[in-house]
Amino acid sequence: MNALRAFLLFFVFTNPLFGQIGRTVDKDSIIQLQTTAKELLKLRKFSQALAHSQRALKYADLLENDSLVAESYRTIGSVYLQMRSQNQAIQNYEKAISYYNLKKNERRLLTIYNNITKYLLKNKFYAKADEYLQKSLVCSKKFTNEIASIVPKHYMGKLYLVKKEYAKAQDCFDKVIDFCTNNPKDKADNELLEQAYYYKGKTLRLLGNMDEAKQYYQNVISICNPIHKTHLELLSLVYQDLATIYRAEGNIDAESRALEKYAEYYETFSEQQKEETLSEIVLKYGIDEYENRLEVIEDDRESKELYIRNYKRLTTILVIILIVLGILTGIFYLNQRAKIRTNALLSKQNQELFEAKKQIENVSKIRSNFFSLISHELRTPLYAIIGMTNLLLLEKPEKYQERYLKSLKFSGEHLLAIINNILQMNKIEASKMKAVKENVDLRKSVKNVVNSVDFLVKENRNSIDIKIDERIPAQLLGDSLKISQILFNLLDNAVRYNMESAVRLRIYQVSETLETVTLKFSVKDNGLGIPQQKKHIVFENLEKGIVLGEDNGYLELGLGLTTVNNLLKVLKSKLHLRSVLGKGSEFYFELELGKIKSGVEEDEFENKNYHFDNLEILIVDDNAVNGLLTQKILERQNVKTKVVNSGFSALEIIEKQSFDLILMDMFMPKLNGLETIQKIRESDNDIPIILLTAMEISDAYAKVVDTKISGVISKPFEPEMLYDKIDYVIHQQANDEE
Repeated sequence: MNALRAFLLFFVFTNPLFGQIGRTVDKDSIIQLQTTAKELLKLRKFSQALAHSQRALKYADLLENDSLVAESYRTIGSVYLQMRSQNQAIQNYEKAISYYNLKKNERRLLTIYNNITKYLLKNKFYAKADEYLQKSLVCSKKFTNEIASIVPKHYMGKLYLVKKEYAKAQDCFDKVIDFCTNNPKDKADNELLEQAYYYKGKTLRLLGNMDEAKQYYQNVISICNPIHKTHLELLSLVYQDLATIYRAEGNIDAESRALEKYAEYYETFSEQQKEETLSEIVLKYGIDEYENRLEVIEDDRESKELYIRNYKRLTTILVIILIVLGILTGIFYLNQRAKIRTNALLSKQNQELFEAKKQIENVSKIRSNFFSLISHELRTPLYAIIGMTNLLLLEKPEKYQERYLKSLKFSGEHLLAIINNILQMNKIEASKMKAVKENVDLRKSVKNVVNSVDFLVKENRNSIDIKIDERIPAQLLGDSLKISQILFNLLDNAVRYNMESAVRLRIYQVSETLETVTLKFSVKDNGLGIPQQKKHIVFENLEKGIVLGEDNGYLELGLGLTTVNNLLKVLKSKLHLRSVLGKGSEFYFELELGKIKSGVEEDEFENKNYHFDNLEILIVDDNAVNGLLTQKILERQNVKTKVVNSGFSALEIIEKQSFDLILMDMFMPKLNGLETIQKIRESDNDIPIILLTAMEISDAYAKVVDTKISGVISKPFEPEMLYDKIDYVIHQQANDEE
């Protein structure tokens, strides 16, 4: 009887299922679903396209038809690719690839590899794009007469452009152009030919062949139709490149016409792009909502099943817990009275501790604010002093005037170094200082440090002998600023307290691994030396180092060695001392620095040429002297400037006049720099802004972490630092527009 009942239940539930499958699952209906999905994809109806593709996949899987399964996965991947869901697209493409490999359908494999490579290149995933491109190149060799076979060569040319291998890129685009011009033209041929013409022109421009580049750009213009969206984007890029060429040639009229065309096509393209993006967001939201709803239903079903399976076990555990809780309640009651008395005493002590902690935190906060305020108030006039001195030195003063000016510059820079040392001691004590990893050019850092103490070296009639191990790489990874500060303080002490002394700086490579090098730094002098009984003082925090004077007294070394020792602690190192009274002292330490991986671009350093002609910059600074100084520094590079003294004035002038860049002071009355920037961004103005501040650089970045700015520069600064930052920001903006 039970067996009969089970059979009837099985028949009732399975018969409709088989009937449904029999009515719907056949090869033609699956192909029809896939065709409909592809048509919906062309109309950008992603939700419906995805639904049809998933139904096709389900039925193809039931029929165990590998070709139809592969095609369904490929269609789903194409939908997600159009929606810019990279992970889901590649995941489905990989599934399609596995089935096409089983069927040895290399034509479809070539199409998928081309699609993935195109998407990855467009979104700048170059390493992953190269991986799929190699597979595409292998497949393309079997279809030499088809347009799909030359597409990988086009992508290879674009990849070579990214790698700056222009000769190889040119060869690739030549082959694409030759193929397209010698084969019957259709829509695919024309689109590929337009792209190849443009990138061939771009390659020639980068190689310096401007006349040939213009010819290829004209080819693009002649065959592009401005009605076509992809043509609009291509035309805007062509006219932008032509404007660059005409600017270099000094052809202002042609540049102006090219820029007008660029603006016209780019604006039209941007509007169409915005509409498509909005449509994609709406459609994607609908799909995400649908998938999320299915996930919620599935999770709910699994949770209910899990609840049913564990119901009895949970009930048993609950009973045991209740028994244990009853026992614990009795024990708790017996101890409660004793705890009440203890808690009263502890509460009083905790209150006293809380008050003491609060007082300590208030003192620490007051001290931190005090140091920040002092830093800002001292750095502001120092910017004017050091900056004006630099400008006067550049005016070729008389010899006696030059000596006075160099003395003034050294005194200002020395005062700035003392301020930095005090601030860093405060940060280290507050545990706020951390090591950073950035590019370190030891040879450049040493040169800058030696230049900083050059005046004092000449005044004390000292000499500095420098030797850097040739095995040390030109570029390393480490904290460049802290290393420079350490070397400056050690050299400053060595030349400041020794007359007519020979100072020796040595940097050796001690050991090396695949990822790091360990270097030993040594600063040695042949001066008075430090007494044995006083050596320990230089390593004590807030104490001053000691050297023996000519009158057998002691001279104070200041905060330099304390700062060095504290900075080395942050860098996980330690300062060591060897000294013999009357023969001199040697300070040395070791640092582990990282190696630069191959392929990382190195910065450009010495003798850099800047091209700031026709650049217009707005300077916003409430300090008239500092504003004038910044203006004079920029005018030395032929920059057109305008100076205003408040945030309100800045808001008024940018409504009437356009600028390429704004240099914004942080601290101004009524409307400070950050508030001014916020109001500028609220008006949808994306002009690049560099913040100038007298705060210490790390403190400044902490305050502007959520502000849309292009960089921060701490006053006082060297003119080259400002030029480099402006050059970087302007070129970055140009690259973003491309």
